Amino acid sequence: MIHQLVYYSRNTVPGGDRQMLTNLREIVSVSQRNNSRNGVTGFLIFDKTWFLQILEGERANVTETYNRIARDGRHSSATIVNVQDIASRSFPNWTMGGALRSPEVQEIYLSHGIGGALDPVRMKSAQILQLSLDLQEFEQAKRQGQRIAS
Repeated sequence: MIHQLVYYSRNTVPGGDRQMLTNLREIVSVSQRNNSRNGVTGFLIFDKTWFLQILEGERANVTETYNRIARDGRHSSATIVNVQDIASRSFPNWTMGGALRSPEVQEIYLSHGIGGALDPVRMKSAQILQLSLDLQEFEQAKRQGQRIAS
């Protein structure tokens, strides 16, 4: 069994758009190293206001990862939406995939009924999971398209 935890938190990363993007890339890079070492996979959605994340792995490692995130000063008001055991990982290939909300993926958000600002307080765990799966699929298709084109 794989332990899956879904949470959201407020993004308190400082700076303008460019600085925020640099900081977020650094967060994803460090997360990938830590998660690879701990056998944790998942997906991160973020915009200027929120982080929404799914963590998967052994229960102790997922709990430790979440606790580290909850203490991190770049997050505030970390809130667990759902915790469950699942038969297999939903995000098996990525130590931490991530998607910044951008015009390129706006259609995916719209297909989930999210036209305006992201409001994870109103979202159910299943919605966050499905949005993450759709964003992951988009990223993988984009990567494969780049490979074919080059």
